[in-house]
Amino acid sequence: MGIRRPEYNDRHPGVVSVPTIRIPRELALQLACLATVGLPGFAGSEGNGPHRAFGVSRATTTVEGLLVETVLAKKLRMGEALESGLVSGECFVHCVLRGDVEDPTGRDGSVEPTFMVALVAQLHSGLEAFPVSTSSYSALSWAEPEEFRTAWRTRDGQRLFPDASPLEVCIRGLCVQAAVRVLERVNADVA
Repeated sequence: MGIRRPEYNDRHPGVVSVPTIRIPRELALQLACLATVGLPGFAGSEGNGPHRAFGVSRATTTVEGLLVETVLAKKLRMGEALESGLVSGECFVHCVLRGDVEDPTGRDGSVEPTFMVALVAQLHSGLEAFPVSTSSYSALSWAEPEEFRTAWRTRDGQRLFPDASPLEVCIRGLCVQAAVRVLERVNADVA
C-alpha cells in the first residue's frame, strides 16, 4: 500500500491506495468474467480466475501477467527487477467491485462510475526489490492484514502511516475496499 504523491495525482492526492492502473473498459469487463463465473452480478463478485505467472519469461502473454507487470513497472519502478527475474510470482483475478468514485479533494464534486478488478499477486521472490517511495507514491509500506482491515474499517489512514499529515491522508478508495475484500476472503479460507 502507499500514499499517492500529491504533485503527480490531482484527483487523489495524499490518499492511501494499493497500486492500480486504469485499463480499457472492455478489458475490465473481460477480466470481470474470470471472477464472476457462476456468481450473480458484478458488484462484489468473487472467484478465483486462472493462476498466471509474472516476472518470468513469457509472463506478458497472459492478460493477468501483463497487468501485474505493468503495475509493478510503472507505479513501483520495478521493471528492471522483473526483467532480470529478481521479482516473480503468480497472480489471478480475485474480485470485481463496482462503485461511484468521488473526487476526494471536493474541488469539482464529480463522481466517476468505476469497475475495480482486483488481481492478487503472490510473490515467490524479490521482496527486497520493493521501493519505499516512487514518483506515484510518496510512501510505500507493507502492513499486517488485520491492521490494514482495521485502518479501512475505522477510516484511519494514519494508523498505517503514522508520520503522514492527518489533513492529507484518507482511506476510502475502491482499491483499498477491494484489497480488504481479498484479505477477508483469504482469512475465511484459512479459518
